Amino acid sequence: MTAQRTKRRHSAHEREEPSARGSAPAGRLRASGLGVALQFSIATAGTVAVSLVVFGMILNAILKSTLSDEIDEAGVQTVRALAVVDAECWLPYHGTALEGREDEALAGGLRVELPADRKAHYERRSAFNRQRLRALAEARGTKILDVVVLDKDMKRVLSGAGTIRFESRGASRTLGEVAIQEGIYVAAAGRTPARTYTTDVRNESGAVVARTVVALSEEKINDSLSRVLKSLLLLTVIFIGLGTLVSFLVAQRITRPIQRLSEDIDTVAGGDLDHRTHAHSSDEIGVLARTFDRMTQNLKELQSVQREQAAQEHQMGVAREVQAAILPERLPAIPGFDCAVASRPTAKVAGDFYDAAEMGGGAWLLAVVSASGSGVPGAMVATMARSLLKALGGSETSPAGLLRRVNRFLAPDLRRGMYVSALLLRVEPSGGRLVVANAGHHPLLVCRRGGRRAEPVHSDGIALGFDKGPIFDRTIKDLELELEPGERVLLCTRAMFGIRNAEGRELGEQAISELFQRESAKPSEEFVTVTLRAIENLRGGAPPNEDVTYLTLRRSA
Repeated sequence: MTAQRTKRRHSAHEREEPSARGSAPAGRLRASGLGVALQFSIATAGTVAVSLVVFGMILNAILKSTLSDEIDEAGVQTVRALAVVDAECWLPYHGTALEGREDEALAGGLRVELPADRKAHYERRSAFNRQRLRALAEARGTKILDVVVLDKDMKRVLSGAGTIRFESRGASRTLGEVAIQEGIYVAAAGRTPARTYTTDVRNESGAVVARTVVALSEEKINDSLSRVLKSLLLLTVIFIGLGTLVSFLVAQRITRPIQRLSEDIDTVAGGDLDHRTHAHSSDEIGVLARTFDRMTQNLKELQSVQREQAAQEHQMGVAREVQAAILPERLPAIPGFDCAVASRPTAKVAGDFYDAAEMGGGAWLLAVVSASGSGVPGAMVATMARSLLKALGGSETSPAGLLRRVNRFLAPDLRRGMYVSALLLRVEPSGGRLVVANAGHHPLLVCRRGGRRAEPVHSDGIALGFDKGPIFDRTIKDLELELEPGERVLLCTRAMFGIRNAEGRELGEQAISELFQRESAKPSEEFVTVTLRAIENLRGGAPPNEDVTYLTLRRSA
């Protein structure tokens, strides 16, 4: 476990190395780029800036429309006010009594010599009217650039500012009976954006006798818009600065718990699983801190469990090595027979054993032992039984007698519910006589010539450990049988008949027995190889669920 932890730390250090170069201390990952607080403040400032720009554009459009409406209203009111004046007062000799010839006089086609006193009176009135227009055009603080009176032929009659020139720009529009034209007002002082407002002057009979024109400056609109834009620019800068500062402070307050949590994570990542992470708030960050603390504690518990599992796996490995060491590396060469064994345990430490040892009288003992349960407890009990069989077998000639002696030693040491089944076979060299004793194990299988399947040889006997003496001694018996040349016997564990296929059904004793009989004529080593492969095919890819152990003996032909 220590080596694994050291390996993980080295791996973590290698991952940190690219980003930790420079001034960052080793063992801690440093964030690169902008911090969360700065990113938040930049995003907030950008939002404020965009909002103010959009607001300024909307305000600029509204203000421009409002000022345009105001200047139009002023121009329309002014030109209408001038149009209500009697048109005759604008003529050089207006007000003469030309009965029935007023239109001709207005058209300038009639020249009448007036008396000197009347002429002087009308000239004073005309001069007064010109002075009034000039005063209106030259009034300070107004948007009026000029006031012009035209006759009905568009000839200038009076002008407040003298000679001017107006350059039209775009199409004209009307507001009521007033025509509005935008353009450039050209005067001695320079060029000025302006609008002209023109309306008709009518006499009492409704005939058009003249036109009045008022030119208003647009500079006020432009100046107002310029002031608004400057104010908006200043407000934008101020609000961006305030927004950046406030959002940075708020973001720092928000990210402070995250920084603490990051430090806790660094501590835990360094291997200190006893470190506790404290939640400083009840919001999402607090929930994250509490969750991380629970994760740390769970990780500590998991690490403890992993240590225990590693220790158990180590112990299991040692037990497996010990178990493999006590199993015979090869079966003995018994004259007149060839034998082989198949062993495929599903657990790391199995409860099934097999062995071959010498017995009294020059015979050989073949044994298969299976303990109740699996794992280390089963392996320990089976090992005890195997050791007793091996230790006592050299002085016994009867398999049943050997089992009686083993039970006397083994039964007192087994706790309730534990037992060991054993199948012993005494083999006489250079002959076909076999002696079998069964202590609660699966019967010996015999493959006879011409048989359809391997047939069981039933013999009485209960498992080792069920009874400490009398009942066991009374039930266990030797059973003799003769094996003809080419015939075979198998010592199997009961579990192998419970092997399941991919559909979950057990293969069953009949299928296995038929397989053994079908391949029984082959030499034992080849028999084991072929039958194991066939069992795997019958399993159909299903994971192994039972141990496979069988020892086979074939009389040579």
